[in-house]
Amino acid sequence: MKLALALCIALAACSPYSPDLGAAPFVCGTSDPKCPDGYDCVPAGSSSTMICLAAGGTVPDGGNNGQCADDSNLEPNNTIQNAYITPVEDQGPKTISYAGLAICPAGDKDTYKLTTTAANHNVEALVEYDANGAVLTAAVLNSGGTAIANATPVSGMQGQIRAYVAMAPQGIYYVQVSGPATGTLLTNNYKLTLTVSGQ
Repeated sequence: MKLALALCIALAACSPYSPDLGAAPFVCGTSDPKCPDGYDCVPAGSSSTMICLAAGGTVPDGGNNGQCADDSNLEPNNTIQNAYITPVEDQGPKTISYAGLAICPAGDKDTYKLTTTAANHNVEALVEYDANGAVLTAAVLNSGGTAIANATPVSGMQGQIRAYVAMAPQGIYYVQVSGPATGTLLTNNYKLTLTVSGQ
């Protein structure tokens, strides 16, 4: 029991009461065991990222070759009404990373739901996308779907954007990632890290 609890805290992505974190792959921890029970730490396709994959799950395409990663296990999640529900605020240190995600086909939007359980928490979304694909955008939305923080480039980090809301009231928030409406490059693969911090 103590080992399971320590694992959940170390991974920042599970609860000792409900270790089921859904079908979306997430980045492995840095010490053993690297994944909670029921998940295996495997390479994410052609990339060097190691991901925790649910038993019987499909490894997404890493995507550094112009092909779309397969994040169909999260779809459809284009709107706040069908957003993928994340467990980021439900346990431990409140952060989780998802790998093998894609804005594909053109016009796709990916929406993720999170709930803050207390007032004055900070909400952060960090998107890392493939430099060979479309430039992605992201925003933190309020419970009604209105953008309250648009992502801006991370200084000195190509292909990284960050949206941040400080001292957010308790409630429901969404993070939405999308690509350009026009242009030569309209799709891309990405990794998303969500963090809720504060008291």
